[in-house]
Amino acid sequence: MAELTEEHFEVIDRNRAREHERMKKQDKERFDKLKRIGCMACSKNGLFSEPIIHHIRKHTGLGLRPPHDKTIPLCPQHHNMGNESVHLNKKKFEELFGSELQLLDEANEKIKQLEKEDIFYDKGNE
Repeated sequence: MAELTEEHFEVIDRNRAREHERMKKQDKERFDKLKRIGCMACSKNGLFSEPIIHHIRKHTGLGLRPPHDKTIPLCPQHHNMGNESVHLNKKKFEELFGSELQLLDEANEKIKQLEKEDIFYDKGNE
């Protein structure tokens, strides 16, 4: 078994400092709803793609993660793997799909729509 080095303890301390970033129940519920919505960029073309959750970084600095309510669903291609992705070519991404904040507003509206559907269709069958 490998010995623990000074580097290992730095990682442990760094992760311990992120206790405040732990997900709350409401954050997990939001992420589940975002996954049901699918990629916001693909939906503009009438497609559904399995998304990953993208945190919108606005005035947060490199070491800080934005809050979980500032998130949008994007497929890997539109998140950080394609030529039109938000991380690799933000200008092109925004030309094609709108700003991250516009997509956040659209995602929040879709979440409200999902919640209404859940109230009327899922909850009544219990």
